[in-house]
Amino acid sequence: MNKSDYIQPGSAAVFEKMYYEFHEKLYYYFLKRTGSADITQELVQLTFIKAWRYFDHFDENIPVARQLFRIARTTLIDVLRQKAQQRSVPVDPEMPSAEPDMSTGLIYRDNMQLIHRAMESLPAERKRIFQYRINGLTNKEIAEELSLSVKTVENQVNRAIKQIREVLVLLCIISLL
Repeated sequence: MNKSDYIQPGSAAVFEKMYYEFHEKLYYYFLKRTGSADITQELVQLTFIKAWRYFDHFDENIPVARQLFRIARTTLIDVLRQKAQQRSVPVDPEMPSAEPDMSTGLIYRDNMQLIHRAMESLPAERKRIFQYRINGLTNKEIAEELSLSVKTVENQVNRAIKQIREVLVLLCIISLL
C-alpha cells in the first residue's frame, strides 16, 4: 500500500476514500487514549488536515496506515500538551490575590494544602523530579538538569502522580471521618 493508492495532490475523491477507510480506526485509536468523544473528533480532524497538508512528505515505501498513525500519535501528543497547559495551576499554598469568591479561595487553599501533604510522602528524588515538572520543565530538560535518562524522568513523574493520587484519596477519606 503506498500513498498513490489513496492521495494525489488536489484529488479530493481519492482523499475521501482514504478518509472513509481510516476514519473509524483513528476514531477508536483516539477514543481509547482520551476517553473523550469531543477530543477524539477534534484529533481525527486534525490528523486528516495534517495528512492532507503534509502529503508531499509521505514516503512511498512506507504504508499509508503507518504514516497516518504516526501523524495521529504526534497530533495526540500536541493536543494533550495544550490541554494540560490550559488546566495547569501553580502549586502555591498562597491564595491568588485576584480571587473574587472567598469560598472558592478557601477550597483552592485547602486543595493545595492536600496536594502539598501528598507530595511530602514522595521519596526525595521522585519529589525533586516532580517539583521540576510542576515548575514547567519538560522531561527532557529535567533529564539534562539531573543527568538522568528521559525515560527515568518519565517513569518517576508517572509514579509520583500515581502516588499523589493515592495519598489524596486517603487524605480525603480521612478528612470526611
